[in-house]
Amino acid sequence: MKTDEKKCACKGANLDRFIQPMILLILMNGPDTGYGIYKRVGNFSMFREEKPDVTGVYRYLRVMEKRGILEQFEYKEAENKYKTKYRITEEGKVCLENWKKTLSEYAESILELVACMEKSGS
Repeated sequence: MKTDEKKCACKGANLDRFIQPMILLILMNGPDTGYGIYKRVGNFSMFREEKPDVTGVYRYLRVMEKRGILEQFEYKEAENKYKTKYRITEEGKVCLENWKKTLSEYAESILELVACMEKSGS
């Protein structure tokens, strides 16, 4: 298999846009650090063989923070030791609901497309 074939959308590449709803879903369960979010994103079955790009996850965190759908805060882990965590905002909760609706509609459309492919013998 050519290297370029592995990066083709038909092989599941370019699915990184789904990282945003994954991050929002993770943060619905409570705040987490950037690294913690990265590890939990990697647990989704979408990343079967390859882990998500850590730089990409942090890039999404920054973009999402700028959009106001999540926010950073510092918490005291120990004496004179602070860590940064992220939490979902109210706007982020609305965004996650929109993702749920959109992905549900896509899922129905994808199932219909696959059924048509199966009928045609593809």
